[in-house]
Amino acid sequence: MSVFSPAPQEAGRLRPSVACDTGGALSGFRCIRSVGGIEEYRLAANGLRVLFMEARAAPVALLMLTYEVGSRHETDGFKGASHMIEHLMFKGSARFNRQLGTSIFDLLHPVGAQTNATTWLDRTNYFNLVPVSHLEIAADVEADRMRNLRIAPADLEAERTVVLNEHDMYAGDPLERLNQAVWGAAFRDHPYGHPVLGTRDDILGLTREHLFEHYNRYYWPDNATLTVIGDVDRKRTFDLVRRHFEPLPSANRSFETDHGAEPGPHGEQRVVVEQEGQPGWVMLAYRTPDGSSADADALELLGSVLTCGKLSRVYRPLVVTGLATGAWSSISRLRHPGLFQVQSLLGSDQAHLRVEQVLRDAIADIRRHGVSQQELDRAKGRTRGNLLTSRDGPVAVALQLNEAIAAGDWTSYAAATDRIAAVTVADVQRVARDYLIDARLTVGHLAQPGHGGAVQ
Repeated sequence: MSVFSPAPQEAGRLRPSVACDTGGALSGFRCIRSVGGIEEYRLAANGLRVLFMEARAAPVALLMLTYEVGSRHETDGFKGASHMIEHLMFKGSARFNRQLGTSIFDLLHPVGAQTNATTWLDRTNYFNLVPVSHLEIAADVEADRMRNLRIAPADLEAERTVVLNEHDMYAGDPLERLNQAVWGAAFRDHPYGHPVLGTRDDILGLTREHLFEHYNRYYWPDNATLTVIGDVDRKRTFDLVRRHFEPLPSANRSFETDHGAEPGPHGEQRVVVEQEGQPGWVMLAYRTPDGSSADADALELLGSVLTCGKLSRVYRPLVVTGLATGAWSSISRLRHPGLFQVQSLLGSDQAHLRVEQVLRDAIADIRRHGVSQQELDRAKGRTRGNLLTSRDGPVAVALQLNEAIAAGDWTSYAAATDRIAAVTVADVQRVARDYLIDARLTVGHLAQPGHGGAVQ
């Protein structure tokens, strides 16, 4: 789906949570916990998880449904099913469709709503930012399409064309191709190695029967989290959630796949993507723990020490020397073990192996000698600042919660600053020794044709 510009959002602080209220207006809900201003409930009738947060800075509300289904849940021959369903969810449901004159966009856009959806490895989410007076419309739409999706043959073919164009756009992006090649090499036996959009052949082969089978396996209240954030009245919010979602049945079964962690490690893997006229790129990717692990926090700070700012470990040997124009690091916080990636955009000399060696040497030095307290404090300050400034408004908060839900623990969002603060210099050196080793490494080069990445 296309990305809409955000509406005016709150610029101030989010209100702290109040104690869970399990009586009166919240009849039918079971309070689970309250963490960091966010309250968690379960709708007793069907297991729907509800996260509720008040934010009074503007008269808007964010309603989001996160389904725990993504490309990880797909099998060979059906890759791309999750993303295709995401598109088709906007074409119509039993009560909201063009034929009845009640299409989703025709109902939501005239009231100033922004609605969108995304698909990723572990989840698919649908979110609606609406004037608070129209929150019920969004709830009604999401409840109906949770169990009553319509897939008209003409709609499937129209969206197949859209999805194929999206697939081809990404397939034509050299850096996307490099990233996919690295993930594919790192995860040979796990669906994290598959493209989220699917393969072209599988997209072409998806049928209504395939898609309904996938939809009917995963689109249930007890496989979903409903998040409501904004200038909302507690009683009205829980009344409407109960009214629209309580009639839906639960699947009452496990939704997990048989895929555990990738076997291995496999030993060092190498991939090269060749592309004429593109600047060179070097990517180092190490297999790491799942996103809820405390080790992921230490690796995130290690990445900051390694690549962030002029005082980082690689700035002088890469940027000052002209070998590269910059370096970046990231860690994927996923339900299963993912990747810690360090990458660099090369300078005009296209010295792939020299840049790779600088990155490897810097990581090896942290394995041997660790980082200083000053470096760690600087990384913590930068990371904490980024966390706080990225939480401005209901949409930003919801989308970060979305990733925490997908990784298996929504409270990791609320506890993020405390978790970062708890990391020690010993933790950073330990995770470097445990995870940033050649046996867990995949190296990727984006190079000119004929160079094969082996440019000194």
